[in-house]
Amino acid sequence: MGIAASVRTRLSQFNTRIEAIIIRNPRFYTGFVLLIALTGYALVLLFPILVLAAGLNISEILLSSEAIDWVGAAIWSVVLLVSALLSYRGWQIKISAPVGLTLAEEKAPELFKLMQQYRSHFKRPAIHRVVITANYELDIIKLPKWALPIWSTNVLIIGLPVLLCLTPKQFECLLARRMGQFSKRHNPISNWLYQLRPIWKQYSQAYGKQPYPDSYLLKLFYAGYAALYSSVSVYVARRDELYADTYAMELFTHEDVREMITAETTYQLYLEKRFWPAINKIAAADTKHALTPYQNIAASIHTNLEEKKLTSLTHLALKAEPGRKDAKPSLKQRLENVGHDAPYMAEASGQTAAGKYLGAALNNVIKLIDTLWLKDHMSRQKLSKK
Repeated sequence: MGIAASVRTRLSQFNTRIEAIIIRNPRFYTGFVLLIALTGYALVLLFPILVLAAGLNISEILLSSEAIDWVGAAIWSVVLLVSALLSYRGWQIKISAPVGLTLAEEKAPELFKLMQQYRSHFKRPAIHRVVITANYELDIIKLPKWALPIWSTNVLIIGLPVLLCLTPKQFECLLARRMGQFSKRHNPISNWLYQLRPIWKQYSQAYGKQPYPDSYLLKLFYAGYAALYSSVSVYVARRDELYADTYAMELFTHEDVREMITAETTYQLYLEKRFWPAINKIAAADTKHALTPYQNIAASIHTNLEEKKLTSLTHLALKAEPGRKDAKPSLKQRLENVGHDAPYMAEASGQTAAGKYLGAALNNVIKLIDTLWLKDHMSRQKLSKK
């Protein structure tokens, strides 16, 4: 235990030193991450470029007036075949959409109206699809349309737990935060670098699903590159998350933004540390009855997060530090960024964001997400028994 604690302490000290260097040299660090990002694009283009280069070299060798260099022609032929095959695999990849419920505008008109209002204010981004997921998240991800991540479809991901936990105003502030961040008015470079984090992971997952033996090289490359990029870009991602909070202040007061930041962090901590461990314990003990956790999230918050417990959990969240690979800054950093040093949120009461923005579709959405959760839970149980 002593050795493990010592290693953790040294890693923490090392990360603190790295962060201090980055804070002192932000331009150098951003330039370094930009170089790594452009390297990814160059490697995506490598095989198509090799196809052209090999074709030109083979033509030059065969059309030469001197003796034909058959060894050179054979080598370039191998390069051509391998590069052409790997380029073809690149064109074959299909980036999968997040698992969840695609929400149609007629099912949630108030939500789409709110999105349009924010888009009008920030001028962008266009949202092409809204997906409700089982996770605690609110994000915009880009689904690349082809092998090079230039043209993409913007997908707004809204976790059902976020809608069930937050009040309408807290959710509105959170959505404004994310849409403002992706408008890139004040953070074009950092947001582009931020967007690439999930994009490279998507490529890694897509190549990992290809059944062809020749895709193994691409699978290894993208898995390694995605991990590398995620690691080196973590601080630029945290900076972009701080930009996001300031965008919310264009439409809400600093007190509203403070409450949104506090609520988002506190409810996530509650679900991770208390709600889901309790649900998993019940599920392990009772295998006869189908659980419906999403139906109970809002009630659990109202019951278990009264003023005293809420204050305790909020201050616990304030002490928490982000993991080494976590893109979100600490609660303390986010609060200081908007001019506060103490968290605050009112006790949960009244209507939730889910009630306002999903309306009549809410019960069906909860049933579907509960069904997806149960299916995933049963799959994990089967795997654990093998």
